[in-house]
Amino acid sequence: MNTRDIIALLLTPGVGRKNVYKILSQYGEEDLTIHHLKEIISNKFYKISSTDLYHFYEKSKRILDWAEKARIDIVDFQNTRYPSSLKAIDDPPLLLFIKGKYEFIKKEENCIGVIGTREPTAYGKEIAKMIGGYLAQKDIGVISGLALGCDTGAHIGCLKHKGKTAAILAHGLNMIYPNENKKLAEEIIAAGGCLISEYFPFEKPKNYSFIERDRLQSGLSKGIIVIETEETGGTMHTVNFARKQNKKIGCMKYSSIFNNYSTLKGNEYILKNMNSVPIKNYSDIDDFIKK
Repeated sequence: MNTRDIIALLLTPGVGRKNVYKILSQYGEEDLTIHHLKEIISNKFYKISSTDLYHFYEKSKRILDWAEKARIDIVDFQNTRYPSSLKAIDDPPLLLFIKGKYEFIKKEENCIGVIGTREPTAYGKEIAKMIGGYLAQKDIGVISGLALGCDTGAHIGCLKHKGKTAAILAHGLNMIYPNENKKLAEEIIAAGGCLISEYFPFEKPKNYSFIERDRLQSGLSKGIIVIETEETGGTMHTVNFARKQNKKIGCMKYSSIFNNYSTLKGNEYILKNMNSVPIKNYSDIDDFIKK
């Protein structure tokens, strides 16, 4: 099976990513024709006509052509360029759409995820920049989500110190969300970093896709560092994925003068209830990287 086969299967209604993974596990080494795939789908899921499957193959070709023109690599699960760290997580993406250079993400020990709320305190914004910059100085890649707030700070700090950073997006790579970070996305690519998505071009961001992409932020990282988060904030999804993936969790520990800020309630919870590492200074970050 090749990339076009995988795309066509993912486009086929009623099949889904997990079932495509099962098909790939069973038939991945075989050179399948459209007729063979039609039989597989019909036997395992529902009767599909050759005309309908041909339609998905044509759409698959258009996606491949679009990616080539847009200088976007499509890396499927079988490809040697696919990050090994993602193969180890539950429900790995079968396809990655990547714009930019991504050699630095192939080994999880080379990367740290830096995450947090979209609405941090002014102090938190600066901390995100400082940590992103410090990791860059240590030649550690920064993984984040290009969201406003802490993500933006981490990317900017990394770029300021000539580091490489990857932004994991919750939509197709034909667009940038939020629009305010379009220039930042361009700077990430120009500096030797990359944008990564598992979604087809022209797929818009949805609530579930932001949660899905969080598993990739932790999956690509040796560990994550939480800057600021509410107890029920979106950042907690990444934290929970990191726990399931047995990744290290670092969390900023702030002075008691910040106790009344809602965006730090999640930090208190993580430090109290999870097997996390409190981060108070650069020395703590050094220890976090080495362990």
